[in-house]
Amino acid sequence: MNEIRLEQLEKKHHRGLRFSVIIPAHNAEGTLRRAVESALTAMEAVSKDAVIREQAGQTEDGSAPLFEVLIIENTSEDGTWGLAQSIQEEHPETVKIFQCDPGVSNGRNRGLEEARGEWILFLDADDYFIESAGEVFRDAVHFTGTDLIVCSFEAGSRIVHVCKAGGERFSGEGLAEIRARMIEDPTRYTSVWGKLFRREGIERLRLRFDPALRLSEDSHFLIRYLAGCRRIRLLDRSFYHYSTDNASVVRTFDGSKEEGYRRALEAVQGFLRTQPEELRSAGAAYGMMQFNLLMVRDIFAAGNPKPLRGKILDMERISGEEPFAAAIRAYDPKIHKGARFLPIRFMRRNLAAGAAAVYEARVMQNARREKTGG
Repeated sequence: MNEIRLEQLEKKHHRGLRFSVIIPAHNAEGTLRRAVESALTAMEAVSKDAVIREQAGQTEDGSAPLFEVLIIENTSEDGTWGLAQSIQEEHPETVKIFQCDPGVSNGRNRGLEEARGEWILFLDADDYFIESAGEVFRDAVHFTGTDLIVCSFEAGSRIVHVCKAGGERFSGEGLAEIRARMIEDPTRYTSVWGKLFRREGIERLRLRFDPALRLSEDSHFLIRYLAGCRRIRLLDRSFYHYSTDNASVVRTFDGSKEEGYRRALEAVQGFLRTQPEELRSAGAAYGMMQFNLLMVRDIFAAGNPKPLRGKILDMERISGEEPFAAAIRAYDPKIHKGARFLPIRFMRRNLAAGAAAVYEARVMQNARREKTGG
């Protein structure tokens, strides 16, 4: 980035503003207030820290906020926009509201255009920050030079751990290891929520979400961001609650996800072809996991009315078509180990019925978790 661009970026950022929380909101009337209030509670806890206020050039009792919460409403059909207006009136110093074209990517992009904070956090309107989030954020601002902080998170009643208890940090040659690890395990690592991004890093890489991607748009964004990170930290501390008991796009059968996952995988593979060998190799595992997601969330989904034989035929057809075929061909039992690769192993051995049984079991397991909130 040239000097003029850096100067423009510095002018855009409000001196002392540490966090920008971006909340895309579509038909979120029932959950938006919970999400916003969780962000306000966490950020207000950070603002009470005297050291942080001093670092930001503010006195302990200063009135200038250290954060902003950006609600980006997009084409809702319920009372989301009216609720957003009411919340802004209640918190005029910290809550800002905007509107954008349809789609979560457009919402996040509008948020990035408006955000002025040093750290960027993405919060989905049906999720929320947990009670101890403020403690995590207070510690995070001291990680100077870190481009990305990846935290463990709550998924329903489960804790999904991203690292060992003491945390991990990566820089220099060690970055190749964590980049590959995150790409190979997208369901654990490649969402954009549950993380803290440096605004300067996003702008330096000139990154935005691709509105053409209906599914896995967050993976596409995060993988491109990873490639430009200079320091990454993993913390086995949670600040984000991912709700599993609602009808999100990815968990609702609509019979149209095949093209969405195909386009997303093509976009990621296209980017990884420009990257070092270790990331290209990790892309094969990523492709297998995307195939797994398509099978569980669409082909073998409980709402799919096709008989089992029809689902198996669809699975076999898709596994032989690009870009999924290339990923499955790269399967290596010496490298790709663990239960998540079991259906791929069956597919490589022409045991389609075995793969189908695994996918059906996973669909039932997910249904139980969503029903119980676990």
